[in-house]
Amino acid sequence: MTSITAGADPRRAPIALSQGAFLARCAARPAERNALIDVARGLALIGILIPHFTLIAIAIGDLGGLRAPYLSDFQFVDEAELFVFFSGYVNGLSDGQRAIRDGYGAVIRQTARRIWQIFRAILFTVAFAVALSWPLFSDRAILAGLDLLPFEENGRAALAAIATLEHSTLFINILALYLLLFATTPLFIWGFRTNAAWMAVASASVWLLVQFGPLHLTRNWAGVGSFNPFAWQALFAMGVFLGMQRGFDTLATGLSRRPLMLLVSICLAFFALRTGLRVSPWLADAARPFWHKGAFAPLRAGNFVAFVPLFMLAVSWFSRALPGLAGLVGRAGAMSLEMFCAGVVLSLLMAFAFLTLGGDLAAYAIALVAGLVVYILLVPPLEYVS
Repeated sequence: MTSITAGADPRRAPIALSQGAFLARCAARPAERNALIDVARGLALIGILIPHFTLIAIAIGDLGGLRAPYLSDFQFVDEAELFVFFSGYVNGLSDGQRAIRDGYGAVIRQTARRIWQIFRAILFTVAFAVALSWPLFSDRAILAGLDLLPFEENGRAALAAIATLEHSTLFINILALYLLLFATTPLFIWGFRTNAAWMAVASASVWLLVQFGPLHLTRNWAGVGSFNPFAWQALFAMGVFLGMQRGFDTLATGLSRRPLMLLVSICLAFFALRTGLRVSPWLADAARPFWHKGAFAPLRAGNFVAFVPLFMLAVSWFSRALPGLAGLVGRAGAMSLEMFCAGVVLSLLMAFAFLTLGGDLAAYAIALVAGLVVYILLVPPLEYVS
């Protein structure tokens, strides 16, 4: 992607790399928010629900070794990474303007309010899901498969573990990660506005400390064994940096044919490598340190940088081809916290339907399709109560 040189129009190039051009892009207030970002977040949320329910179905039923395909079957990228990146983008967009308009104190206050909102959402969602599970599931083996057995044995201690982030049931660890990353927003906003190059170096250095061992964490607190925040902060920082300058606003016009074909070729190469790793367990084990999800390892980072511009172009095409559906998905993306929490509860209801229908592959397909339809239909009522 092209950088902006001195004297060029800072509103046209997709990414500004020099400090002066970056600050000029940050100061150029947009006429309106880019709706494609919310569509992208909505698609990421839908994509997250699919593997979450699938893992539950595998744990409590029998799919015969078959399941719905994931994005991670074809690339070293998955929907959680898209969710974190676009969350950083939206934070950079909104808090970057807030810093210009109201100062860094306003950014810190807004961040504190949002952290408290996310924390309350974690507690309420888990408590509601546990209460819902009591009339739906009585088999201890099923509760163990749903990771709800601790609440059956000692509900107070289990909820305390959720509150202290020592345990993350029902895939709530993504929200725990988001809570930790969100706390870094004021630092990234200040750092990029002060010296974007040095802030990028600092973020990359922390990421490298994960890859080379000192910050490679394996403990369960806040789900860091699954999502190491010292690694994923680099992904979040990329989103903040782009969001502050609205990097995707001019992506379609800023990408010429040559870089576009280069990105496609790179993603095809990653697809070939991903396929090779899937069919060769020996090669997969040997290469695992380079594509480990929790550490946002180098193969994932490189693949993500090449993939996300193509993903945004696909989102743009989707929005033009199916504007009604894209609008609904975008409204879901605009309520990312509410929709994620609704997805956690919905996954339990889908699990109940899956077991009621027989717990086999056909039941899985029916529950998955019905759940996705219900998920989209939840958008209007959630908008009403939000």
